[in-house]
Amino acid sequence: MSEDSKKMVKGFSTSAGGCTTTFVESTDTKLINETVCNNPDVKSHSIVETTKISDTEFAMTMKSDVDAGGNKTTSINKIKQTFVGKTCSEASKGVKQ
Repeated sequence: MSEDSKKMVKGFSTSAGGCTTTFVESTDTKLINETVCNNPDVKSHSIVETTKISDTEFAMTMKSDVDAGGNKTTSINKIKQTFVGKTCSEASKGVKQ
């Protein structure tokens, strides 16, 4: 995972299976990536924005537009995730926050 996180810099782009993902913004508190897929049967565009709220909480917004053979759909999903502690080991040791 740490090797992958080094690639999450603004402007980094990777492609596979007809899709290209580009990191539009990458800071200590916000990560935005955009994925565009241009396959013969399905075309899609999605943006995922992850925002750090605190050391133990983040919010994520996912927006997606899909065109599958003329059937177009749009979705927006928002989640907020809270963790027990700053590190995985805190939860395993039963540290109270």
